[in-house]
Amino acid sequence: MSIKAISEPRFDALCFMRRPNSKIIGEEREWYSDDNENVLGVMIFDRADKDWLYIVLGRDEVARFRHIDSEINYKTDAEARNALHRKMEEYSRRGESVFPQGIERKNKKTFLIFKPIAPQDKLDPFFVVLSESKRYSPAREIIEEIAYTFEDPDGNYIQQFQTTGFDARLWELYLYAALHELGFQIDRTYKAPDYVCSSLGRKVIIEATTANSMQQKNVVEVSELKGNELEDFIAITFGSPLHTKLQKRYWEQEHVKGHPFVLAIADLRRTEDVGYCAPHLMRYLYGLHQDQENGMFTYTPIKEHTFGGKTIPSGFFNLPDAGNISAILFSDSGTISKFNRMGKIAGFGDPAVIMARAGERYPHRDSEVPEPFRVLIEGSYRETWSEGIWIFHNPNAKVTLEREMFPDVAHVYLENGGFNVYLSDAFPTWSKTLILSSEEDRKMFNAEGEQRSH
Repeated sequence: MSIKAISEPRFDALCFMRRPNSKIIGEEREWYSDDNENVLGVMIFDRADKDWLYIVLGRDEVARFRHIDSEINYKTDAEARNALHRKMEEYSRRGESVFPQGIERKNKKTFLIFKPIAPQDKLDPFFVVLSESKRYSPAREIIEEIAYTFEDPDGNYIQQFQTTGFDARLWELYLYAALHELGFQIDRTYKAPDYVCSSLGRKVIIEATTANSMQQKNVVEVSELKGNELEDFIAITFGSPLHTKLQKRYWEQEHVKGHPFVLAIADLRRTEDVGYCAPHLMRYLYGLHQDQENGMFTYTPIKEHTFGGKTIPSGFFNLPDAGNISAILFSDSGTISKFNRMGKIAGFGDPAVIMARAGERYPHRDSEVPEPFRVLIEGSYRETWSEGIWIFHNPNAKVTLEREMFPDVAHVYLENGGFNVYLSDAFPTWSKTLILSSEEDRKMFNAEGEQRSH
């Protein structure tokens, strides 16, 4: 039985049970598994003591990788590595795939998110494609792995994920992955709001919701919308679910009081015709229209938005009770395509799936305009779950959200009567994921990229 090195993205995708703040204490340097991936190992450099330790992990009764052994105080990486490999081989030779942690199965079942629990004609078409298509096998396998550690306080997550609530539940799972990556300890013991997140003694409470631009498509072809019409369309699309959540008054709950409270929203079925909608959402939230002339920005108040026979006031942050909302979190990234890319990076899915990504992004946080990019999802390509997240801070918030709690995302503030945007490096404005059907397509994609770069 041999021990093999695995990538950090692979290890991260398998180990959602480990506490995110463990990386603060030590620096993970090397990651390993046995041949059958029943046993994992990680080597860690202890920053405080300047020595090495290792941790061995195995699946518990409900398929989650958890600590089963460890040893500290190795003077060199070679000593720690040799000891780790010997210990992993010891566990691997047993041939066991489950390492009990004292969980009674009658009280805790494996969270099998793709095991159908509804008739075929009731399944969401997107769920069917995700669960059956080889093209989306990387997404399917990483979702399945993440779901093992996911807590379901309502008891209906899988049923809704498979049928009537696919978008909302996929968005929740994306947020779970992003929040874990950002270093939060996530408490799911409360039925609402969705996430009680802790980091270094601070808390933030997050409630997730989704918009649905498809409901508006019968009014007018989205591709025809320009300028103010597009802005009004997005305001109506997002304003309705945000207003509905505002009426829930989550901030009155005891475990929410006194902590930053964030509404997280996405429109997972927004067509490409709608384009890059973050700027339009920003104008609706703050109730301001931004113009630029001779390098100077001017701002004009927006009174209301009208689309499809419906009118709402502009400026969500100015609504009664909106001061109880610390910020709005928005992203276009909580999609099947995102999970597909992250799954591919982590080595999940059919190896024959060839994937590429194209779009526009700000190369650096000080960039003034986005630039086009094209890249194959392979080799050294890396991406984070939180990439593409926007946080719009409420200028009227009773409890403010600290920017440092959400590094490497875009933050927007209303300061001195205008918008102030803080970007992260390589921040995408939009992108599309291409699944290439053959090695010939891969070569052609590369060749087109080389031609455009000259």
